[in-house]
Amino acid sequence: MFNLLVSGHGEWWETPPLTIAVDRFKEYSGVEADAIDLAQPETLRRLEGIPTLLMYEVGAGGPHARVVRHGQLRDIVRRGRDLSFTFEPDAQRAYLDRALVLALADQLGIGQFEQHRTHWAIKDGELPPGLLETATAERVQRTVRVVAGEYVAARREGNRREARELQEELEDFPPSLEKALSLLPARILNSPTPELYPILGVEPRTPEGRNALVAVLARDEANADLPADWSYSLAWFLDLYGSPTEAARLDAAVERCAGHMIGLGGADLAAAGSVEEIGYTLWRSARSPLLVGRLRRELAVLTDRLVRRQENHGFWTEARDDVTVPGVRATAFATVALQRLGDDRYHEPIKSAVGWLLTQILPVIGALPRDAGLAEPDLLATVLTMEAIRRSDLPGEVPHVLTGGDAWLVAGQTVLGGWLAEPWSEDFVAGLVLEYLARQNEMLPQVDGFLLMARDFFRKAEELRLEGGANNRRLAAIATVHAVEMFLYGLFEGRDDLALSAFRENGTETLGPREALGALQSALQRIGVLTAPQRLPHRDNLSSLIGRRDGIIHRAHEISEAELDDGMRHARRFIERFAKSLLDLNLLQ
Repeated sequence: MFNLLVSGHGEWWETPPLTIAVDRFKEYSGVEADAIDLAQPETLRRLEGIPTLLMYEVGAGGPHARVVRHGQLRDIVRRGRDLSFTFEPDAQRAYLDRALVLALADQLGIGQFEQHRTHWAIKDGELPPGLLETATAERVQRTVRVVAGEYVAARREGNRREARELQEELEDFPPSLEKALSLLPARILNSPTPELYPILGVEPRTPEGRNALVAVLARDEANADLPADWSYSLAWFLDLYGSPTEAARLDAAVERCAGHMIGLGGADLAAAGSVEEIGYTLWRSARSPLLVGRLRRELAVLTDRLVRRQENHGFWTEARDDVTVPGVRATAFATVALQRLGDDRYHEPIKSAVGWLLTQILPVIGALPRDAGLAEPDLLATVLTMEAIRRSDLPGEVPHVLTGGDAWLVAGQTVLGGWLAEPWSEDFVAGLVLEYLARQNEMLPQVDGFLLMARDFFRKAEELRLEGGANNRRLAAIATVHAVEMFLYGLFEGRDDLALSAFRENGTETLGPREALGALQSALQRIGVLTAPQRLPHRDNLSSLIGRRDGIIHRAHEISEAELDDGMRHARRFIERFAKSLLDLNLLQ
């Protein structure tokens, strides 16, 4: 026999005195309750020695509505129309999750209707040992991460009532980056959005990555409510998560992107798309190494058109109701696109644009408008400007700007951790904002040095490989080796704990790539990242590419497509792996 007391008031069990109406006593009780009679007060003593659960009704509000207390009753007394009592929690198993209790509702004899009824039931039988094993001595804090996890589980299981109740609980949590990230799985359940999977940490070529691919392809096949720029999302996603079995779909998506870019280019400046359209398209493309490589001619045309339309003060203009105005969002899109594309010919246009964007920040708010002169903040203009600043050489000089802008972005999320910006879907915009907020430390500042040289050398190698021809392959191999070498030197500068230098003892000669790889391997073994005699990943393959580079320079040797592809693949994996793990940078971005 055990007591089950349920209250519809979400704070009822939090503080004494504890009472329940006499007319609700023994509702939904078992046969063992027949021995308990209010007319014989001494029989109430039997209820003080049995296990007791204090629960709230399903649908009740309050911060602890989903907490069930486990213990025993003491001092049960009738006072007029109420029964009063005290509650003594079990010392080791005082708190249970209501969802776990209701999962055993049939076993406990808890009917559907009584979950929504304030009452005191005396149940037959005992509490299941498995249930009490889940109890805790301290109340588990209902953090946003915990509640979001339960919400996702309820959504996945199709439990609408549970999901609705958890959604109401989630709405009470204030906006935060943790809240938005915790709710990403729920967004993917509702709509498989390609941009969300990497933020969740779903790795390509894993079972989770394959499931993500299947979900996105199913959405593509359904062809329902797909955004107008879906081909950019799909091409980027298939390049990252796809396999040779999706090659035809990838090619088709790339072709659609190419057609869109050609249309934006126009025959002349007057026929070309708006700066905001061009900047947005370049920004979408710059996120995908595949699109950058395969559509380099289309991108070159749009980039040239974009740079030619920049005004002397650094901004780009937009036509609004037949009036030309400086476009803040357009300038932000254009700036980040140029930064991500990484052509050093555009350092000055980028610098000028970032300087102008800093002048457009709305006082007090910390955000930026869509166009100069407007007072209403714009989400995309703000998030892209914050990214542009972080990718520039100015973050150290304007930390207050970044702090204010980031705070405004976080505070602007919806009650379920999303963001709104017409005409884009909430899920896509959430991905855009969260990619910035969660990965801002990975952004490579456009500051001249070894790391920027490494990125640019590797991009040049990719361009040369795609152009084809024996000499371009030779140049691509040379550029790839230089990319690895510059990355190693930048890594040595950025990690003091490695105790390494790019230079020999004379202070003028650099180590060279082979010696630098060996030095990194020894340093990583010393600090415990590698365990001796474990070798540096990709070292042998990179050494082979370095040997081919030497043969090209000193003996005019050739390098085959297969040899170059293999060397560049290992170089990319090496740079991406250690840039992320040792520098927290997405160097090849």
